[in-house]
Amino acid sequence: MGSTSGSIWSKRAFRGLWLANAVEHAGHAVAVFAVSVAMITVLDATEAEVGLVAPLSSAGPLLFGLVAGVAVDRWGRRRTMFTMTWIRAAAYGCAVALFCLGWLAAWQLLAVLVAVSIADSFFMAAQTSLLPMLVGRPRIPEAASSLMATDQVISLVGPAATGQLVKLLPAPAALGLSALAQLVAAVGLARLPDDEPGRAKTERPSVRAAVADGWRFMTGHRLLLAMVLTTATNNFAAGLYQAAETWFILEELALDPAVFGAVWSVSAVGGILGAVAAPRLGRAIGPLRAMLLAGLMMPLNFALIPLTALWPQLAVPSIGVSFTLFGLALGFMSVNGTALFTQLTPDAMLSRFSATRRTITQGSFVVGGLLGAMLLAVAGAVPTLWAAVAIALLQGVFLLRMGVPRRGGPTPAELPDEVAAAT
Repeated sequence: MGSTSGSIWSKRAFRGLWLANAVEHAGHAVAVFAVSVAMITVLDATEAEVGLVAPLSSAGPLLFGLVAGVAVDRWGRRRTMFTMTWIRAAAYGCAVALFCLGWLAAWQLLAVLVAVSIADSFFMAAQTSLLPMLVGRPRIPEAASSLMATDQVISLVGPAATGQLVKLLPAPAALGLSALAQLVAAVGLARLPDDEPGRAKTERPSVRAAVADGWRFMTGHRLLLAMVLTTATNNFAAGLYQAAETWFILEELALDPAVFGAVWSVSAVGGILGAVAAPRLGRAIGPLRAMLLAGLMMPLNFALIPLTALWPQLAVPSIGVSFTLFGLALGFMSVNGTALFTQLTPDAMLSRFSATRRTITQGSFVVGGLLGAMLLAVAGAVPTLWAAVAIALLQGVFLLRMGVPRRGGPTPAELPDEVAAAT
């Protein structure tokens, strides 16, 4: 377990993890925006293909999430993160090579997004379980806030910069920057401590047994399950919403891609404020209340996008406000949720529970996105966006049933033994 003395920035390993996370996020921000633009402006993709960009970019946890945590326990955290970084670099590089050869098709870009997402599911299972060991459990809110605030700063710059970049060169070529970012990430990962020796093969439970352990732990802990279901409902609504969002803004509102990139970046302003304020908000009102507040903000954010159909002359500021609220709520929910999930999970279960949780929460985003893509093709963008608003209204039910907002945090009985003993 990491020491809690001194600043988290005094820890060389955390600085390395921060660098790897930052440049990987930068590469991802460039890639998702470039693919979205390339599908419409270069490859003449259909509505359904464009609608698949968002869900397939998060398909990894749904496909491999349940085994990712088991794999991390067996392979080692550092080794897993290095391997997944090189897989991402290869996937982005293949897309650029196919474009240069004139062979790139929409389905190939979607396949690249799936490959990167699968790598991300293993990478994040390793990162989530490693973080408490680098900084200590009491510093998780501070560390999570620092990582997310950096991500949001990158999100502020990334889409706007990519929007300008795709004016100078074809959008698929921008994926070359995403590939180069993985090389920088490897430099940061080199600072991580070596993996501890794993258990002998004869001492390991089977993959099925290990997956079942993670599933039983989550379903047997009422508060953890309520938090997972809250996040899953939010992500399902977000997947539905994002499947139609890009088409609605670029096609029906006819917003210029460069303007779209700039407005997209505005959401990071809210994200930065949310990430920075989240630990203080969690201490002031309790992390569970902070999560509930974020859940109540999401439907308002989602509603502002389809409402722009009523006042298209105000589309840019309306979309900017919506994206800003989304970033603010995401910061509140993500930072406080990460702290709570870590606080409630025993050390031995961190990798497996993290992977199981992401299977459900990110899988919900994928399922919502696939449904959104179908609704977009059948019913159009505006009905799909309003369906997302309706579903987002349901996410607070699970925390309300657990007694929030009457209580702001977990009870001692809900904490694992090692955390309860420390408190």
